Amino acid sequence: MKKKLSILLFCVLGALIVLLGVITYINFQSGDKYKKQVLSQAQQKYQNRTMPAKRGTIYDRNGNILATSNKVYNVVLDCKAVNSDEDYLDPTVNALVTIFGLDEGELRTRLTSDKTKESQYQIVKKQVSMDDKKAFEDYCSIPDDTEMTREEIQEKKNIQGVWFEEEYKRMYPYNSLACSTLGFVNKDGSANIGIESSYNDVLSGLNGREYGYVNSDNSMETVIKDPTNGDTVVSTIDMNIQRIVQKAIKKYMKKYQPKRLAAVIADPNTGEIFAMADNTTFNLNEPWDLSFKYTE
Repeated sequence: MKKKLSILLFCVLGALIVLLGVITYINFQSGDKYKKQVLSQAQQKYQNRTMPAKRGTIYDRNGNILATSNKVYNVVLDCKAVNSDEDYLDPTVNALVTIFGLDEGELRTRLTSDKTKESQYQIVKKQVSMDDKKAFEDYCSIPDDTEMTREEIQEKKNIQGVWFEEEYKRMYPYNSLACSTLGFVNKDGSANIGIESSYNDVLSGLNGREYGYVNSDNSMETVIKDPTNGDTVVSTIDMNIQRIVQKAIKKYMKKYQPKRLAAVIADPNTGEIFAMADNTTFNLNEPWDLSFKYTE
């Protein structure tokens, strides 16, 4: 028995020595090539990461916020990472369905389709709040004092390939207040009418970027160009006067039913506009929703 164990030990040691020799040979002959391939993949993943700028805030003359931008997140699925281990599939899908209410069938289709299964960038939900992001992170976390079973802990660890991409969502706290005067920003960041459009160059800012590249030493280098946030615009609009004018127009339209009606309240000495409105109102947070006007 001792003789057999000795022979087995020498065989194992011999195999390890041969394996070490092969690895050393490959590293000496082709190490740089493989290192470049790995770094190239990393470069492809990170070289075009955009860092969004925050659009400037619009205030009324008294410092009330009429338009602002809040940070939100796109939920991104790395299908390639999830498919790298079959144990990752169900826990990751279950987590996304549980927290974000996504369609399980659609998620599995993205992970198995020939067009997307190797993709490292699939947006599965846009503009989720910071609270939703935190809820997902809490769901995936394992507390130090956890009472979870070993299987439950492993399931949490198997949630892979999900990350969050930052962007900003334009918000109008008072919905339709001064809607035609303020204007609005589309989902693609372009501005329509009003102050948003007229002062777009001032408000928009400049996006930053994170560059990844392979340097002369075959190491991954990262260069970050920080975003420049947009500037603030303080209008001459008085929110309270604007609200009164809009209510008066609505009441007059209902009583006398004219085709069109508009009103401007201005300081005759300076020309400053305190309020400007017409009978056309819409929700700045849903500017393309015309259900209030057109019904079946």
